[in-house]
Amino acid sequence: MGQRLKVWFRRLQNALSRSKFIHLDHVGVVLMGMLVAYVLGFLALNMSIFSPLKRAFDDFSMTDIYYELQRGGALELNNDIVLVDMTELTDRGEIGQVIHEINQCSPKVLAVDLIFQNEGGDVMSNAMLVGAIDENPDIIFSSKLVDYQPEEDSFDNLVTSFFSQVGDYHFAYGNVVQKHSGGVIRDYSLSMKMKGKPFYSFAYETACKYAGVKPHPQEPNQRPIIYGDTDFPIVGAHDVKESAKLLKDKIVLLGTISSEEDAHITPIGKMAGMKIQAFSIFSLIKNRQVTQMSVWTSLLLAFLLCYLSAWVGYWMFKWIPKLAINILNFYYFFLAAFLVWIAFLCWVHLQYNVNLLYPLLGIALVEKGRSYYGGLVKLLYMKKKWKFLEYSLYK
Repeated sequence: MGQRLKVWFRRLQNALSRSKFIHLDHVGVVLMGMLVAYVLGFLALNMSIFSPLKRAFDDFSMTDIYYELQRGGALELNNDIVLVDMTELTDRGEIGQVIHEINQCSPKVLAVDLIFQNEGGDVMSNAMLVGAIDENPDIIFSSKLVDYQPEEDSFDNLVTSFFSQVGDYHFAYGNVVQKHSGGVIRDYSLSMKMKGKPFYSFAYETACKYAGVKPHPQEPNQRPIIYGDTDFPIVGAHDVKESAKLLKDKIVLLGTISSEEDAHITPIGKMAGMKIQAFSIFSLIKNRQVTQMSVWTSLLLAFLLCYLSAWVGYWMFKWIPKLAINILNFYYFFLAAFLVWIAFLCWVHLQYNVNLLYPLLGIALVEKGRSYYGGLVKLLYMKKKWKFLEYSLYK
């Protein structure tokens, strides 16, 4: 058996050698392509004219494509989370009545994604609201962390509802995670620091209350929101009593669904903040943690694919030079499509996010790298007459 393996390996080695698969020129083509990518990246980062391009590049992720593919079919309604929409209600007394009716439905967790910031002059409505809130001491209320101190990685102040000063209420922050203001929301966080101490997110507090566990700092603190093929049942503010069975023992989120002021950009379109919170909670209670491919693994994958493409391109130009460009265009298209398909399967079945940034960028620049490398080799061979260049495939 050992002798057969040796013979097979020797034949494979000879075949690769004859096909010029193993050759330093292919490495040269790959390195030249990487140099081109580095120069373009440097320009994008350091020249203001490329700022819109850089911003768009930063705001793109392959997971956006995965979510679109997953949501192309029928969506499954979630059995753990129900959204109650009070967009049309403006009177706090009426909102208090909705909270009272939700309490009567015995939800397992009630989380209110609203901030009643100013007390206002309607004392009776405020009293009705606070009276309904006091019926359920376990309600989780949204708040907003403000006055960030970057040197301490901590916030100094918290914006809460007006009644926070008159009772012991449970607040959690609803701040969203964005790379820049107005950017796509793909991630949620578990905790941030408030005056140097851990303060937990609205989604994390709600998920912990539902699971019956105490929140605590965890790593990774920032995690991807799994939008997937899930959706959530929505109950109107005036239909709570009729939906008592649906709300019983569930996580009930009270907030707005169609308010433009609370709409944010997500990979699957513009979405209400409450719904984004629902997807974040869903990701937590289903323990949907995604493993991210490391940068070094992505670079290694990019090098291997670029090396293979450099070899394929060499043979295309040698065998059929007139049709090589057209055939290579098809080759790169199907290679990119195959990579996206494999990455999608890894995402859906293994919760593994393949970092395709470097592989796709690399194979897109292989032919540019071949052109520059071939021209450089010819120039050096003509001018310098270096002997080692006699063995080059591009002299």
